[in-house]
Amino acid sequence: MTLLRTTRLPLALAAALLLVSCGGSDGDDDGGPSIPVPGVTESVEIVRDSNGVAHIYAKNQRDLFFAQGYNAARDRLWQLDQWRRRGEGKMAEQFGSRFLEHDRAARLFLFRGNLDEEFASYHPQAKEILTAFSEGINAYIAEAQADPEKMPIEFRLTGTQPGQWTPTSSLIRIYGITRNVGSEISMARRIAAVGLATTQELTVTEPPTQIQVPAGIDVATFSNAMLAPYSLARNGLAFEAGDFPKSPLGLAQRADLAKALSAGNGTAPRSAEEREAMRYESNNWTVHGSRTDTGKPILAGDPHRAIEMPSLRYMVHLNAPGWNVIGAGEPALPGVSMGHNERIAFGLTIFAFGDEEDLYVYDTNPANPSEYRYAGAWEPMRVVSETISVRGQAAASTADLKFTRHGPVVYEDTANRKAYAVRAAYLEFPGTAAYLASLRLNQAQNWTEFTEGMAKHFTPGENMVYADVDGNIGWFGGAMAPIRPRPDWSGMLPVPGDGQYEWAGYLPGSLLPRVLNPPQGFFATANEFNVPADYAYRSMSATSWAEPYRFQRASEVLAASPRHTVADSARLQIDELSIPARTIGPLLTGLVSDDAEVTEALNLLRAWNHVVSIDSVAATIHELWLPRLLSRVSELVIPPAGRSVFGTLSRPVVLAKLAAPDAVFGPDPTAGRNAVLLDTLKATLTDLKARRGTDKAAWQWGQLHHIQFEHELSPFLATDLAESLATARYPVGGDGDTLHRGSYRTSDFRVTSGASYRQVIDLSNWDNSLAINVPGQSADPQSPYYKNLIEAWSKGEYFPMAFSRSKVDSLRADSVTLRPQR
Repeated sequence: MTLLRTTRLPLALAAALLLVSCGGSDGDDDGGPSIPVPGVTESVEIVRDSNGVAHIYAKNQRDLFFAQGYNAARDRLWQLDQWRRRGEGKMAEQFGSRFLEHDRAARLFLFRGNLDEEFASYHPQAKEILTAFSEGINAYIAEAQADPEKMPIEFRLTGTQPGQWTPTSSLIRIYGITRNVGSEISMARRIAAVGLATTQELTVTEPPTQIQVPAGIDVATFSNAMLAPYSLARNGLAFEAGDFPKSPLGLAQRADLAKALSAGNGTAPRSAEEREAMRYESNNWTVHGSRTDTGKPILAGDPHRAIEMPSLRYMVHLNAPGWNVIGAGEPALPGVSMGHNERIAFGLTIFAFGDEEDLYVYDTNPANPSEYRYAGAWEPMRVVSETISVRGQAAASTADLKFTRHGPVVYEDTANRKAYAVRAAYLEFPGTAAYLASLRLNQAQNWTEFTEGMAKHFTPGENMVYADVDGNIGWFGGAMAPIRPRPDWSGMLPVPGDGQYEWAGYLPGSLLPRVLNPPQGFFATANEFNVPADYAYRSMSATSWAEPYRFQRASEVLAASPRHTVADSARLQIDELSIPARTIGPLLTGLVSDDAEVTEALNLLRAWNHVVSIDSVAATIHELWLPRLLSRVSELVIPPAGRSVFGTLSRPVVLAKLAAPDAVFGPDPTAGRNAVLLDTLKATLTDLKARRGTDKAAWQWGQLHHIQFEHELSPFLATDLAESLATARYPVGGDGDTLHRGSYRTSDFRVTSGASYRQVIDLSNWDNSLAINVPGQSADPQSPYYKNLIEAWSKGEYFPMAFSRSKVDSLRADSVTLRPQR
């Protein structure tokens, strides 16, 4: 068989593609091999089930987390190495001087506080856990370096090597979902464009909040360029061909490789719509036993993020004295962030209560721009000199990082004598690395221990739903919420850094909102504004939340389900009814068109059940129509000067305008509104015919909306091998407004974000619980667990979330025992 395309790889690399490497099967089905691993103190068994989930059985805590790190590296070493290098600012040592500015930016956002307090915040033994986890990763790295067949092909093609982990590597901050310094600049630009009153009118704030421009702030001076280092640290720098000088590939192939690897590590460009969608995508609920068929609770959750290969999520089962927990987290972190142990279950969505960021603006000293005015005096910026190793350079480079008392300086305007710094709670306070505080939840045994753990779960802010074997259900709104004591300070705009605007600490975890055994018998969240109306600190809330449609749909279905089952929760996770479509429906009743095609489309939409299913033509019309409708109404409502900074208004705002038309639609608002509906519908049909022709069979939603992956190395492989590594194209239902969320690229309707993991947990019998990851557990294209889950995921199917040893053994696919090296 021909392995390679016209330009061939060296034979050693070609052969390597056929070998089972980091994520492949380790042994036989009848017990597997026993291998010596330096660093293991007692034997550890890793059983992989038929779905690729590793069940790790250790005799002590230290070996448990060592094995978790080792096993994650077996499956995801390239992903892990990129995560660490980007987050720690160590890309230049591998990829050259072009990454110096990225590394400088990343190091601006490293935590520099007390490490003892930092470790202790996550778990009493967090330092030991993170040390063992990093040593496990390093043990596999050493194994792969000694045996090139185990080295992921990405390293071989780029001519690079993985670097070493330390106990602090998992403490990286920049990947956390936090807010809202970018929104502060956007708000300033909107006010500069259309004025404060119009901005207030067009801005949805929950809770309702009066926008006030702080004294001394000139909204006309702000630009997105002020956050360039912040954006670079968070989004990374895309690869180029010259970053791989030791690659065995030719220059043209290196360019293709750079593009492919950039897409795989999340540095490929994304639209603003895609970035915003990924901030607010998740569903979860917990149902009391009084409303289930077993009399015990059911807990479900499907956190939504980018759908990529390899998956963001990584499932694992951890079993050792004091530990028995299964669920999903991220490969770079010990423990799991959602799942269950022997007593409780928990699942998360983003809770946008805390506003963890502020942009501070300073006057700088005309005689010394490294001094800023604070409390009536000039105060020097603190300068930290960082040494950055650079590939190909004998001497390391030095980067000076500047900090004010509030945080890292991200922009200096010497001409106007201004400086700008980001104040971030996750840089000031220990315990704010994303998801690590879940370690406490992994061992919690009851509501009291759960809430004590959630009181320290700062980042990201989480709606964590809860259930336990005693029959209790609950919700905790975890957050890091700085206290802004001034009544004119909402956190929505930049503020002067002269000392007038200072945080007064943060809201203690003991005062965060929570609910135990709600009277309705269930509790659901979907990133919507859900701060309880009687919550004493409601006014402290941030003001930007997800649109309410997914929450509304989950609540109406759960309220109508008196005897809820595990299967019901699984179906609800892939529910495809669109509330925006249902809301528009009544507006179509009186519409009349003299265009036969528009009339036919209206009839299809009137007869539609508003379910965005793969076989629906009406769903496709709606999906192409709604963005046009949103855009057209936004153009009517937003003054011309503000259109570029406001973009498209939210669905609730536009749908409210359509339901109660006013003068923006003309002297006869209803007629004007109807004309907009008909004109945009006609334009939609013209577009749809251009895309799909006139055959309505080709207009079904699943003919457009789909999920598919090609392996990042496909450009370098022969067609037959590339096709074997790629996934098939699977139709997917739902859209950005449905519980079965499938946000997509408008260019080709390929799903880009949605349920990165799904779980439905049965508190009456753990082994009846269900889960699914996507596209697979392993990043190795030759592993059977590389793409084995994508078809089931696309169809809304699940696999057993095996927990008992007997259930795990019944699904055993392979195993390996790590034993101490003698």
